[in-house]
Amino acid sequence: MKSRLVLASAHKTRLLLHLLATVHLGYAIYYEYFYAQLPSVAVQLGLLAPVGGKFKYLTFLNGLLQCGYYLLASLHDLLRLQRLQQWRDYLLACLVLPLALTLSVTFWTLCAIDGESIYPYFLELIYPKWLKWTMHCHVAVYALLELCTTAHQYPKRGRGLAGLTAALILYLIWIYFVLFYTGIWIYPFLGALMPATRLCFFAAIILLACGYYLVGERINQVLWTSSRENGH
Repeated sequence: MKSRLVLASAHKTRLLLHLLATVHLGYAIYYEYFYAQLPSVAVQLGLLAPVGGKFKYLTFLNGLLQCGYYLLASLHDLLRLQRLQQWRDYLLACLVLPLALTLSVTFWTLCAIDGESIYPYFLELIYPKWLKWTMHCHVAVYALLELCTTAHQYPKRGRGLAGLTAALILYLIWIYFVLFYTGIWIYPFLGALMPATRLCFFAAIILLACGYYLVGERINQVLWTSSRENGH
């Protein structure tokens, strides 16, 4: 009886977390897409590439990924479908956790080094602080809470790392496509780097993401190997 109560309580906690994250991130994405817009003069001055809209930016794409994941996880909590569980586990392992941590740590590290180049002051007038923190910090908090409250079946390491690396390489291809098409870097600070330095930066980001994948895999193993719940 006590065990059933514990399982029921854990299930309610997970569902609450998933619903909270879905609503929070969903509203952040909605606000950023419709209200957090740079003026059109930014395009005329060559400060903003005139293609892709919000879908140029990893922060926005990651927000969509994170929100979609928690919506999927909420559906699994309610429907308990095996197929949804498989998708949930793979997405958390390969994309949700490593990308959330990579984006958050990289953003705040670069801001600490040269905040004005990464996030100029005038952006505070367009992107409210709550949105900045949601998209660059809370995504990582939610991902870590998810890892600690829900058991996940990690894929084989090679398959997981391949999926993560492929996603990051596709985004790099997108960055260079925008550059070749418009002559404008999605992130202006990249244009200030020497080509070799820029490639090293990209390589470091990929390695960092893969490192976070391994950290997530290890935490999941330590927390859940001996106490994995039936049906998660």
